[in-house]
Amino acid sequence: MKRHTSIRYTMVLTGAALLLAGLSLYDSSNPESSAAPSSKPAIQTPSGDSQMFDPASIRPGDQVAGMTAQEIRSGTYGLQSVAVTFQGTKEISGRFEVMDLETQPYNPGDVIFYVDNKSATSLPKPIRFHEVPNHFVLKFANETDKAKFGSAGSTGTGSIVISDYLAVYADILEGTSDKASLTEVKALNVIAPSSPEENNPDFDKEMKPFPILTITPQKALGSPEPVYEWIEGVHRSFYGLAYNGKRISEAQRERVKSWLAEAFTDTATEQLADSHVPAVDGGYLIVSGSSGLIPPVIIQKVGSMKMAEQEDGSYLLTADWIVTGVSDARLICELEYEDGRWKISTFHYEMI
Repeated sequence: MKRHTSIRYTMVLTGAALLLAGLSLYDSSNPESSAAPSSKPAIQTPSGDSQMFDPASIRPGDQVAGMTAQEIRSGTYGLQSVAVTFQGTKEISGRFEVMDLETQPYNPGDVIFYVDNKSATSLPKPIRFHEVPNHFVLKFANETDKAKFGSAGSTGTGSIVISDYLAVYADILEGTSDKASLTEVKALNVIAPSSPEENNPDFDKEMKPFPILTITPQKALGSPEPVYEWIEGVHRSFYGLAYNGKRISEAQRERVKSWLAEAFTDTATEQLADSHVPAVDGGYLIVSGSSGLIPPVIIQKVGSMKMAEQEDGSYLLTADWIVTGVSDARLICELEYEDGRWKISTFHYEMI
């Protein structure tokens, strides 16, 4: 029994030795097979693209696309980011866009220049971005130079000379991070933005008429519930003042004021227009569609509703809210009744 076992072990060891010898022979005849597998494939610089650089290995003094790497910063735009400032000047052609200051989440107020095919290989670019066309924020020595590109919303094409190009590499970039200083404008074709009426013709499509309350003051004093329900309806309708990120003109703002005047006094209408449709560069902007009449809380119950006439002839409605949270709140709303119609004059709420 022991002899058979010894023979079996000898056969297994002999087979293993033959297998190792075969693998060794294969490795010697195939050098590439002995290389350790890489977790990531090596990134090769596209053939003929002298504009490409490796963010991990670039050093000050390196020449890329005819420009010289001057300053290299790591971590500014994220954990593994690299930002390289290149010295030198380049004439670049392409298109541009003047970003809006109030409505753009990224690069507000900046002029973004997009390089065209003619200048596609003129500027340094990280290897991993080899398929992404260069685009950058223009930096200006003075506002006069920036004004040449037009007001917010302007677009166009042109040829410019830039210097001090900042190329940024990062895993995640929000907006445009590359930058360049404007040295000279060779030619510009500026296309002014459309007028608010052309660009935002349906700004008021959700501005449906406010509900109308016709109950007499005498009935309202005895039973204020319909007045409170009307206030709730005004609050819901107010959301028709919708933000869409586009400017409106002065004439369009007047339409907003006429709409607000259906439910609010003249003074309240002016105040709401100032706070909800303020003036911005190039027109006006709708910034909020909430009236503020009802707080942004979950109201479980409305109680202790009262209404009283004041010495000046206006009416004061108070209503207590039982809300989800540690404190309840009270609405205090002043109203006026004129020509058979109720309007809201002032309102606020306080915690109780």
